Amino acid sequence: MQIGLCEGRHEIKTNEGEDLDGFVFSAVENPMDFRSHYLEVMEWLDKTSPSEVHLYVTGLTTLLTAFLLAVKDYGDLSLLILMHYDRESGNYLPQPATTLC
Repeated sequence: MQIGLCEGRHEIKTNEGEDLDGFVFSAVENPMDFRSHYLEVMEWLDKTSPSEVHLYVTGLTTLLTAFLLAVKDYGDLSLLILMHYDRESGNYLPQPATTLC
């Protein structure tokens, strides 16, 4: 699964030039509502039960933090690969979440 963190932050295409499958968060009214963001990610994880997620990081550190905490509590960081934009290549570079621990 290839998905963006937050809709409307940046125009995002995969390295293959395709549109993303969707976004975890749509419009965010209060970026500082940490608990709600965490619960929203947990709900998303329960609903989608992903086996692997390529998460295209799109700003809003509070949302990324909520996502990382939720995936950790969900029990399997190995399912997450963070995709970071590289200005020099114009592509996204992968960072397996297991490198964060």
